[in-house]
Parts: sequence; C-alpha cells; structure tokens
Amino acid sequence: MKIEEKFYEAIGYPREWLEDAKKYSPKDSYVIFDPSWEDPTGEIPYISIYELFKRTADKFPDETAMIFLDKKITYREFDLMINKFAALLLDLGVKKGDFVAPMLPNTPQHWVVFYGAARIGAIHAPLNVMYKQKEISYQISDCGAKTVVTLDLFYPYFKEMKDKLNIDNIIVTNIKDFASPKFEAYASLKPFWEYPKNAIEGTIDFAEAIEKYQPTKVKVDINPKVDPAQIVYTAGTTGQSRGALQTHLNLVHNSITHSLICKCTGRLINYCVLPMFHTGGFFLFPLPTFYRGGTIIPRPIFDPEDAMKVIQKYKVNVMFGSPTLYVAFVRHPKLKEYDLSSLETTLAGAAPVPDELVKAWKGATGKPLIIGWGMTELNTAGTFNMMRYRSNPSSIGLPLVGEIKIVHKDNIVPRGQEGEIYYRGLQVSKGYFNKPEETKEAFQSDGWLRTGDAGYIDEDDFLHFTDRKKDLIIASGYNIAPVEIEYTIIRHPAVLEAAVVGVPDEYRGETVKAFVVLKDEFKGKTTEKDIINFCKENISTHKVPRMVEFIDELPKNLLGKTLRRVLRNRELQKG
Repeated sequence: MKIEEKFYEAIGYPREWLEDAKKYSPKDSYVIFDPSWEDPTGEIPYISIYELFKRTADKFPDETAMIFLDKKITYREFDLMINKFAALLLDLGVKKGDFVAPMLPNTPQHWVVFYGAARIGAIHAPLNVMYKQKEISYQISDCGAKTVVTLDLFYPYFKEMKDKLNIDNIIVTNIKDFASPKFEAYASLKPFWEYPKNAIEGTIDFAEAIEKYQPTKVKVDINPKVDPAQIVYTAGTTGQSRGALQTHLNLVHNSITHSLICKCTGRLINYCVLPMFHTGGFFLFPLPTFYRGGTIIPRPIFDPEDAMKVIQKYKVNVMFGSPTLYVAFVRHPKLKEYDLSSLETTLAGAAPVPDELVKAWKGATGKPLIIGWGMTELNTAGTFNMMRYRSNPSSIGLPLVGEIKIVHKDNIVPRGQEGEIYYRGLQVSKGYFNKPEETKEAFQSDGWLRTGDAGYIDEDDFLHFTDRKKDLIIASGYNIAPVEIEYTIIRHPAVLEAAVVGVPDEYRGETVKAFVVLKDEFKGKTTEKDIINFCKENISTHKVPRMVEFIDELPKNLLGKTLRRVLRNRELQKG
C-alpha cells in the first residue's frame, strides 16, 4: 500500500493513523488518498476559519467577494461587515462557545453571521428556513442558542417562542438590506422581496447595527483542532435531529481540499443556491471560492431561468447542485437560449445521481457532471469521481485527502465485496452535540466514522455506492427521517398507524410516500388530502408526503417492528 507519508505529515495527519494504514493489503477494501491523483494541497494551516478568510481579504481587498441580487461587495467591505457584526455580538454578551442561530436564506447577512460568530469563537447554528415552530423549538432548545438572527419574514415564529426558549437577542433583517434596489425579483423570490421592511419592537435591526458599530479588534484564543465553529443538524433514524459539531480545522481543511475540484482557468465565480443550513451550502463551493479569492453569487431560492441568467451574466464557472437542479436545467425549454459556456466545473451530489442525468447534462451543455459522495459528518463530500489524474464516471469516486474502507461485521472485506463504508480524515466532525451514545457508536476511537451507507471498492480504488443502511429518505438533496413524519401523522385523530418510505421520483430523486392505517370509525371518511394538509400544518414542506395510501395493516416482523423495506420493495416492483 503506497502512502505518501511526507504529504500527510505536512498537513498534520495523526501518526497513529498512518501506522494503522500500513496494515492493509492491496486485496483489502481500503484506499488512502494519493496526492498524485490531484495537484498537492500543501500545508493545512491550523488557524480559525475566519483567519483563513482574513488572509484572502488582505490579499485581494478590492476583488469582488460576493454579488447578491446585483449588488457587489468587495473583500474589504465584507471583512468590515464581519468585524462590525462581531462587535455587536460581543456587546450583546455573546462569548466563545455560545451558539448563534440564524434563520436566513443564502444572503450576505448569513455569511456575515457565520464569519462574525467564528471571529469571536462563537458557534454558527443555522436553522432550516422551512422549519415550523416545533422544529425550531427543538433545535434552539438542543443547542441553547440565546441569540437568533432572522429574516423579518420569519420573525412571527420567534415572537411566540422567545420567552419559552429563553432567547435573549433577536436580530432581524430584510432581504433587500444588502441587495441592489434596482433588482427585478423573479417569481419564486417575490414572497421574500415584497415583504415590507418595518421596525419591529424588541428586536435589533441588522443593517442599522452594521452601520453604527465600529469593527472589533478583540483577539480570541481559538484551538482549531478542538473548538467548534459550526453545528449542522442532520436527520437521525430515530426522528430526532443530531447536531454534528464542526471544528475550525474541519472547515479550514475542506475549504482548501475542496478547492482542488474547482478546475477553472480564471478566478472562481460560484453560483450557490444550496441552503446554508446544509453543509454543502458552505463547501460546494463558497468556502473554497473564498479561499481562492473568487466571487460567490448566493441566491435565496432556486429558479432555473434565473440561474441561467446569472451564469450568462456573470460568467459563472463553478456550480454545485442536487440532481433536481440539473434535471430542471436539462428540461427547461429555454436552455438553448442562454450561454452557459463559462461553466467549467459542475458537480452533482446530496442524492443519488442517475446515469441518464449525467448523459443528459453532457448532451445539453457539453460539460461533464462530476459526482461526489459525502455526509454532514464529513463536512459534505468525502469522495469525488473525477480528480485531475484519476477518474471513473460510473463510481462515486476516490477519497479526497482521507481514507475509506469497507467493513462487514467489524472486519474489513476483500475488494469487490459489499459492506458498510467507513471514512477517516481531518474533515470528520467532532461528534454529535449532547448525544454521547450516538457519538460513540458512529465516531470510532481510532478516527474512523461509521457512515451507515453501504458500498464496495473496486480493483482500481474507486468507491461504488449500493444502498443506505439507514432508513433516511433523500428528496431533492434533503435528508428526511421517516420517523418524524410518522409521529406527525399518527397525531391525526383518524390514524391508527403509519409508515413512511422514500419512493423513486424522476425529479426529486426520491419522494415521500405515507402508508396509513385508519381507525375503523374513520375509514371511508378521511381522505389522502386530509393527511397531507395535516402534515403541512405541522412539518416543513419538503417533509410532507406527496402520496398517501390507505392500507389495512402494516408489514411487521416478529417483534412488531414495521418493515419499511417491504413497502419500498412493493413500490419498486410497481415501477
């Protein structure tokens, strides 16, 4: 097994991991990243994620860091906003280790919150902008955030829960605060754009605070290997979200290594629409773009024609999206009317990518579609299938500055044999916040992460995905826990039992289907629409079942556990 020890020593890879790596034979399902597959990364600096940004801002102060709804912001202006917001947080009593919870779409405000919190050692705890009160309440209660930053559009949620959740500070902002006033909103953006800006009693206005505060010069001692900069909540199979803690080193590592995949001839120009409550919203590819001194173009909500206009107008050359995004492109009747020739790196992930989509994208644009695999616990992608000097488009790739192995019943398996995918590297998260047992189960003491996904490694080192051991549904790139939806459905007075599964969907990858057993007295009186509407009132839109089927009983094993795989297989056979 070839291991470039000097390369790994230069990036601070633990010596015990390198010694452990030497025990695997070429026949084992084990692969470690070889720097000959890509241009070397050099050293990974052990600094905070803000300090990594600061280096870029000092080097390229007058370059455009961000274009938001046609308004340009330079690195100098961006860094000033960050330090002013950090001063506001300090004035509010936010300290190192405190959580700051933004409920914001992709906006300059959200980036300022992210870096401003990191600047003083606080922890960014983003909330899904589609959350309803129950989901917001759980996450705020779990991390204990006392400071919330929200669009004024979402403020009513927090107004009702402020005292119950012991929230001390609510900072509000309007979508237009840092946008060009001349921007013409596209249809799906209008609910945000047309929301009027008004003073809200008992809150702090984000834009006014940024205007009046002086930038902080406070120095905070941060240990990049230990101190968290972010917590990202991911659906768990129990239905209760788990907050994965990302250290500053995790974020710095992936900012640098993920930039290797951005194979562009000039400055990086990144169209970014994946939401910032999702780890992919940071690393694919905004943070790598900031690391390289490029420009990001965040969009609060996706619209395919708006995206094509952005690509053409600003010469976007790097883009990431779920398969749904690319399907929307290739099916759009006006695709050929826009010049997308500036695109150089296009990547799909966050859900299984059909071969037909890869071919359709190449046929429509002439661009190859890179595929990656990863998860929140890895700070997004762990493998890519098109590195500079090694590629296999039919796989999910090679590990990017890390290691993978395939394990079955605690033993590594031979190549070609299926098992659970394990991953090890400096990008692996610190663990789950406030969940010691789940952390111990997933994050092994020798550095390996049990991913819960199944796959195999071929003779040429490439990883192939075969199945998810978890029951999670992945619809349009979002991880959805069936149990959470089931618990919602069974609260309906007409429902006796419910089971939820993901079924194949041409557009979303998977979509949510609910199988419902009604109480006898409600049979023939309760409709599918009744169940769907009940869900809409209680959970996020992306979790609401698109289909409901009433059945007499759910398939179960001898212990009485519902067999979701039986229901999934039944749906597959229909197709």
